[in-house]
Amino acid sequence: MTQKAKELARQLYDETKEHFPEIVFSSIQPHPEQARRFWIKVHASMDEDRRTEMREFVADRATDILIANGYSFAVMVERS
Repeated sequence: MTQKAKELARQLYDETKEHFPEIVFSSIQPHPEQARRFWIKVHASMDEDRRTEMREFVADRATDILIANGYSFAVMVERS
């Protein structure tokens, strides 16, 4: 994982945390089959509506990052 990818992942996590304070960082993992794609894993206790809101927020922001930088990210919730 490059320094730029780490920086972008941290930025996406921080922005997501501002809007969804209940998330707690767990790890960043590379996608097993796709280069330049990463999963930001978080712990959270949230209902399905809140998870949907977060997925929509992350999708919009992750699309911006992909277009501008060529890195793809997803925030994956692991239940707490």
